[in-house]
Amino acid sequence: MNFEEDFRTEYVEIVNALQGMGAHSYTPKKLDLDLKNRPSPPTKPSVKKPSVLELKQLPSHLRYVFLGTNNTLPVILAAYLNDEQVKVVTKVLIRYKREIW
Repeated sequence: MNFEEDFRTEYVEIVNALQGMGAHSYTPKKLDLDLKNRPSPPTKPSVKKPSVLELKQLPSHLRYVFLGTNNTLPVILAAYLNDEQVKVVTKVLIRYKREIW
């Protein structure tokens, strides 16, 4: 092979650099988490204790549907859905709400 001298030198440097990439060892740092003495208690899932949210005004093509009691667990649906379609979607969402939230 007839390579220019500069190319061969550069090639050897690149190969040497790439070969050395795997030579170092990486040990991840372990974080010490004190979960018992944290400043705030752990939050409950929103399905068990849903929070009351301040809902914003939606565009005319969207509407809110609530899956929980007392206007909790809001879901945004298309406004063009009729009542039967909303019932079907709501039924499916309620059935799988634990997997969703």
